[in-house]
Amino acid sequence: MSRLKRAVLLFEEDAAVPAGSKPLMLETLLSRPILTWVCDRLRADGVQRLFAVCGPRFAEEARGLLPEDAAVSEQWTDLESFLDTEEPVLVLPRAAFPMEEAGPGFAYAAPGRELRETWRVRMTNNVQGAELVPGWLPVYGPDTVAEIEALLRTRETESN
Repeated sequence: MSRLKRAVLLFEEDAAVPAGSKPLMLETLLSRPILTWVCDRLRADGVQRLFAVCGPRFAEEARGLLPEDAAVSEQWTDLESFLDTEEPVLVLPRAAFPMEEAGPGFAYAAPGRELRETWRVRMTNNVQGAELVPGWLPVYGPDTVAEIEALLRTRETESN
């Protein structure tokens, strides 16, 4: 697959996030929101355009962490415009943490127009022509955040 220049980040729906909580991408890990770790990795990998699918309750917080030119919306027409390309687009279908040793699993990439058509017509993540992308660890909840944080602290201690 050619170098990825676009990425779509899917946050949990606002209604799925309990009161007093926030989407996992906005949770803090080692004093930094997971979304900041994600953006740093995407920039380092050459991704130039980001689109975050995020509900209105957390949109402002997400915008404050994303690059200035990133799009944040839950509107299908906005995402549809972003996907109007034959370029491959990285999709993080849930909260994720960048970790080099993470094998291919749930992050994937496919041409933007293929994603658009699949999501519009079949409403599935089973995208023809998609390739799994390694290097992303799924974040399932607070327990996963705690495990990653403990691992990073151990690595930090070992490197000192």
